[in-house]
Amino acid sequence: MTALVRAELLKLRTVRLPMWLLLTTLVLVLLSVLATVLTAGLEGAPLQRDDPDLLARAVGAGASSGNVVVLVLGILTLTQEFRFGTATPSFLVTPRRWRVLVAKIVAVAVTGVLFAAVSAVLALGIGAVLIPLRDGTLTWDVTVLQVLLGGALVMVLYGPIGMAVGALVRNQIAAVVGTLAWIFIAEQLLVALLPEVGKWTPGGASSAVLQLGGLATTRGELLPVWGGALLLVAYTVVLSVIAARLTLRRDLT
Repeated sequence: MTALVRAELLKLRTVRLPMWLLLTTLVLVLLSVLATVLTAGLEGAPLQRDDPDLLARAVGAGASSGNVVVLVLGILTLTQEFRFGTATPSFLVTPRRWRVLVAKIVAVAVTGVLFAAVSAVLALGIGAVLIPLRDGTLTWDVTVLQVLLGGALVMVLYGPIGMAVGALVRNQIAAVVGTLAWIFIAEQLLVALLPEVGKWTPGGASSAVLQLGGLATTRGELLPVWGGALLLVAYTVVLSVIAARLTLRRDLT
């Protein structure tokens, strides 16, 4: 199993796609933190400059935007195999397909840790510099730590969720476009306008873990942090199991 995981990590290291996705993540994190801090205190904004949670919310907003890219990475990790016809030799490496799937999941999760770490450093750095410049309250407390850990959890789980989506859909374009439409349209509307429904979606669970609060919705309450974490883990496990069963039974061509 260790050799399979190393092989999958080698694949991710030797292609340009993960690096471009990492750069995309950093750009999205930067824009999210800037938008959160610069709009704080404006009329109608959910945050004020003297809000002690401003840094935590900025970091959470950055992680929320970055997890989308990790999700896409998960989708591409598996659908690339089917698109370019490398699925057959990949699964022939070992007579048990489930071992290859587990290795891919572990490799994507490890990559998610890297994305989370780099994103956290950027978000903290930008927030720590920008908030005082805006005469805001810069507070380093347990909430910031909780959001950082939540961001790592979300990015670790979104990779395997993306792989599950890729295994279920298989068509790369359909999987990516459909997922982005769900995240940026359907989930946003549900969480913002119908939080009693939206809080049970993966996006709602992520918003709860990242403690986004009013940045995600002003019409109701999201799940508690622990509830969002458990729900997100449940989504990951259930989708991964379903996707694995289908992959093990389907033809590779």
